[in-house]
Amino acid sequence: MKYQIENFNGELDFRSRFHKGWYMETHLHEYSEVLYCKAGGGQVTVNGTALYLGAGQFIWLMPNDVHQYDFREAELVCAVFSNDLIPLFFKAVAGKRPQPAPIEAGELAPLLEGLYTLKKENYLQLSGHLNLIAARVRECAQWVKAGQGDAGLYQKVVTYLAEHYTEDITLAGIARRFGYHEKYLSHTLCELTGISFKRLLANYRVNHAKRLLEQEKNISITTVAMQSGFSAINTFHRSFKELVGMTPLAYRKSFAK
Repeated sequence: MKYQIENFNGELDFRSRFHKGWYMETHLHEYSEVLYCKAGGGQVTVNGTALYLGAGQFIWLMPNDVHQYDFREAELVCAVFSNDLIPLFFKAVAGKRPQPAPIEAGELAPLLEGLYTLKKENYLQLSGHLNLIAARVRECAQWVKAGQGDAGLYQKVVTYLAEHYTEDITLAGIARRFGYHEKYLSHTLCELTGISFKRLLANYRVNHAKRLLEQEKNISITTVAMQSGFSAINTFHRSFKELVGMTPLAYRKSFAK
């Protein structure tokens, strides 16, 4: 996983693309994001929760949501934008976060589908479109109390993990490195995203293992586990199946020609 620092504290910023088939590794950023599925379907994982997003549905991501996309056969529109384009939305939902869930686009489908045609220079038009979508989210989503964690700390931790996840990493070691109490660090990371440190680290390692299984056909499953940072093969198998939904061997076979 990586922290997209280029999407940090921007002003009136917007980018959107149309995708035919798309895989995006686990990441997070300070911007908001909306993903609309025009055709087909696939998996969205948000803060450790895997969801199916089908045709005619969209999902809304809040700042610092940890997310991953796996849409091998689908048509999608993804828009990422700075939060100052929808200030009234954030005022209305202050102190709350939506439970990740697909939302039916309904009459908003043409608007969502056309997001990738909009230019960020036309920020008044953009703001109008995004606020209409945000209004639907506020109406349809299930809202829970938001944590008040240290997002700056989270950025430091995920940046470090992105560079060292194949090494012998522990929560206690991370806490010492950044000068925090272990319990505070654990609580803050979980409060921001709902993901424990153990699961966060497993996400990094399993994603690395998936790449090895796809690209390195001649190395053993045990070698894949070791090269991904797992010290025990049983832990690797359990984590992989929990996060991917199948065993490492089954995943490798799904890419066999």
